[in-house]
Amino acid sequence: MKRLNRHAWIGSAGLFVLILLVAGCVAGTSLKNLPAVQPVETLPENIVLEEANTAAFKIRPPTGRVLSMTKDNITVQIVYWRRADLDRKYNRGNAFSPFYETEALHQGDKTDVFYVKVTNNAATPVVYRIKGTRQVPCEMVDQGENRYGSLDYDALKERLTYMSRASGIYVTNGLRKAREILIETQLLDTEKGIPPGESIEGFLPFYQMKHNAETLTVIIPLELKPPEGTATRYKRIVYEFPFAHFKGIRLAQPAPHRY
Repeated sequence: MKRLNRHAWIGSAGLFVLILLVAGCVAGTSLKNLPAVQPVETLPENIVLEEANTAAFKIRPPTGRVLSMTKDNITVQIVYWRRADLDRKYNRGNAFSPFYETEALHQGDKTDVFYVKVTNNAATPVVYRIKGTRQVPCEMVDQGENRYGSLDYDALKERLTYMSRASGIYVTNGLRKAREILIETQLLDTEKGIPPGESIEGFLPFYQMKHNAETLTVIIPLELKPPEGTATRYKRIVYEFPFAHFKGIRLAQPAPHRY
């Protein structure tokens, strides 16, 4: 697996956050309105930076910037969602957000949430598993080699029930919403995969990274099915998206809120 080059990225990350601070002062945007996780300033040639307000998504991201990578005619797009934006959209009415948090939670019980879209333009189906494979897990890795696993529906259910200490209508409705918006739940049969010409999209949560993380890679492994009737093995395709994390912006974020 390709590892992070800490020294090459920290300088860029520091320069980028300085640019953000200056731009924020000029444009009147405070740190609390910026995403704490953003694409690194200098991207590899095979990754494209797109506008976050693209209509290409069923659930359009309100902030942040989208990274897009295509391998073997399969495109993966990813964008980070701020906690405040998730609360505003889902933590309201008679439902808890599927990513529900309280300010008093231990950091290890909190989440970082991305929105991911996988488009298959290959000739055969592509298999996507929320936990990845035994050889290549779906995870985040920071510059200190700390690893943060992805959360599936069952993990979110256990987490939401534990944190709310309840099983009433708020939890029930929050879990119903989770089934609607998680990328994991968009495939009825994971092993059949995403057919050629189709796509799936939805939220992909991870355990929250440490506050001292400076750079991280989001790793999403896919498997391309071989043509039927052949003895060819599945082809593993690994997508690695480089992001920078800004502790100052993280600490400036508004507290969890219900609407």
